[in-house]
Amino acid sequence: MQENHILQGVSCDVKNCIHNNGRCCCTANAITVKNRMAILGEETMCDTFEEA
Repeated sequence: MQENHILQGVSCDVKNCIHNNGRCCCTANAITVKNRMAILGEETMCDTFEEA
Protein backbone atom coordinates (compact mmCIF):
# COMPACT_ATOMS: atom_id res chain seq x y z
CA MET A 1 0.00 0.00 0.00
CA GLN A 2 1.32 3.44 -0.88
CA GLU A 3 0.56 5.47 2.22
CA ASN A 4 2.16 8.63 0.83
CA HIS A 5 -0.11 8.76 -2.24
CA ILE A 6 -3.86 9.35 -1.90
CA LEU A 7 -6.06 9.62 -4.99
CA GLN A 8 -7.91 12.87 -4.32
CA GLY A 9 -11.70 12.72 -4.64
CA VAL A 10 -11.88 8.91 -4.51
CA SER A 11 -13.18 7.18 -1.41
CA CYS A 12 -13.23 3.41 -0.95
CA ASP A 13 -15.33 1.34 1.44
CA VAL A 14 -13.81 -2.00 0.34
CA LYS A 15 -11.86 -3.20 3.38
CA ASN A 16 -9.97 -5.99 1.58
CA CYS A 17 -8.50 -3.94 -1.29
CA ILE A 18 -4.75 -3.26 -1.15
CA HIS A 19 -5.42 0.30 -2.35
CA ASN A 20 -7.63 1.18 0.66
CA ASN A 21 -5.46 2.83 3.32
CA GLY A 22 -7.86 1.84 6.11
CA ARG A 23 -9.38 5.33 6.24
CA CYS A 24 -11.53 4.98 3.11
CA CYS A 25 -8.89 6.66 0.93
CA CYS A 26 -7.72 5.10 -2.33
CA THR A 27 -3.94 4.88 -2.79
CA ALA A 28 -3.94 3.59 -6.39
CA ASN A 29 -2.19 5.75 -8.98
CA ALA A 30 -5.42 5.76 -11.04
CA ILE A 31 -8.66 3.80 -11.12
CA THR A 32 -10.77 2.19 -13.80
CA VAL A 33 -14.51 1.85 -13.23
CA LYS A 34 -16.49 -0.54 -15.42
CA ASN A 35 -20.02 -1.65 -16.25
CA ARG A 36 -21.17 0.56 -19.09
CA MET A 37 -24.75 -0.56 -18.57
CA ALA A 38 -24.87 0.81 -15.00
CA ILE A 39 -27.84 2.97 -14.14
CA LEU A 40 -27.20 3.26 -10.40
CA GLY A 41 -23.89 3.95 -8.68
CA GLU A 42 -24.11 0.58 -6.92
CA GLU A 43 -23.94 -1.13 -10.30
CA THR A 44 -20.50 0.24 -11.12
CA MET A 45 -17.40 -1.85 -10.41
CA CYS A 46 -13.86 -0.75 -9.58
CA ASP A 47 -11.60 -2.69 -11.94
CA THR A 48 -8.54 -1.50 -10.00
CA PHE A 49 -9.51 -3.69 -6.99
CA GLU A 50 -6.77 -6.02 -5.79
CA GLU A 51 -7.44 -8.31 -2.85
CA ALA A 52 -5.23 -7.70 0.17
